[in-house]
Amino acid sequence: MKKLIFAIPFMALAMTACNPSDIEGGSEWAAITADQIQVTATPAQVDGKNGNVIHVVSASPVVTAWDAPQLIENTTHTVTTEGDIYVTRLGTNTITLSATNTGGAPVTKEITVQVDTISYITDAIKNRLCIGKTGAPDHFGIGFDVSKVIIEQETTEDGTPGNKIKVTSNINPTLCTFKWGSGTMDTNIGDLITYDLGDDMDLTLEVLQADGSIKNFNLGKFSAKEYTFFPKEITLLTGYHPTESPTATKTWTLVDENNWGNGGNNDQKPSWWTTTVNGQGGSNGTITFDFANSTLTKVIFDESNKAGDKGGSGAFKLDFASANASANILFRLNTTEPGNIIYPIMINQGDYHPTVYDVTLLTEKDLILRAQHTNDNTWEGCFWVFKAVPEDKK
Repeated sequence: MKKLIFAIPFMALAMTACNPSDIEGGSEWAAITADQIQVTATPAQVDGKNGNVIHVVSASPVVTAWDAPQLIENTTHTVTTEGDIYVTRLGTNTITLSATNTGGAPVTKEITVQVDTISYITDAIKNRLCIGKTGAPDHFGIGFDVSKVIIEQETTEDGTPGNKIKVTSNINPTLCTFKWGSGTMDTNIGDLITYDLGDDMDLTLEVLQADGSIKNFNLGKFSAKEYTFFPKEITLLTGYHPTESPTATKTWTLVDENNWGNGGNNDQKPSWWTTTVNGQGGSNGTITFDFANSTLTKVIFDESNKAGDKGGSGAFKLDFASANASANILFRLNTTEPGNIIYPIMINQGDYHPTVYDVTLLTEKDLILRAQHTNDNTWEGCFWVFKAVPEDKK
């Protein structure tokens, strides 16, 4: 088997934005129709097959944008007269282009392309497939064999079944979502954890193939009798404990001073510069973790704040597999808009709102979150400093 290409150099995917002043088409192009637009979309050839990188060209003197639907990610929107775009689904894909020469409402046109192999894998799909890890697939495609899913359940010293099932090997080149009791795992290999103790809970698997088709499997019934995995950090952050406080929630607010700042991407605390979110046009508020329902609720004290931060609720997940002592990562917090943290704005990355946070410090009363920059400032982290809200002040 020939080695597939999993990443395309940045410049190869760089899109050239159009400047309307550079492509004046004259008065005959002031009002255009779909039939007038001369465009092509050609899949790159990979071993004689149509790959999922599409070379698009617009020969008409208009501003052209390309909208390409993706399998699990949002539709990509690219403005270019010539460049490379991509899709993430096998089979017939419909790309919608829109064109205008006056800045008004664009005319739209659909182009279909046939994709036979996924030669470029996006980070989102690559991470879910766990490509590069032992026991994971090396490509994205179709075909699923349930016998290739190898699992083992953690037990106590006396053999009592625990609340963790580990998927040790799964080389199927498809996106897998495992469910067991209250636990969900959407990576092909890893730890599936439930916080429900009970008998004969179904372990189910949903498989999403590269052509968009879905298959469902029941891998059997598994009981969880004891907690073999329950990090104390869950209770520290959320107040929840499966036996002692199964309905508890916990609320945090930013400290009064020096609650937002920056530092090195491995620092535990903001060490370069700090200020308050109020001083940056934001507003303080509260975030409440409800672990039993996997919900993070944000309340903003002043929703008229200039930064535009508003309250809301969304799902959250805790990722303990990401712990890294050398980088001061206890675990990671994954949020979902609008249930993000207070003032979720990167200090040197414009209005970018991260949804993945490193938990660098956590005690009963103190919490520090750090987000990594995704632009050129990869050495820099942005920090938020919280304190616990006492129960009688919620």
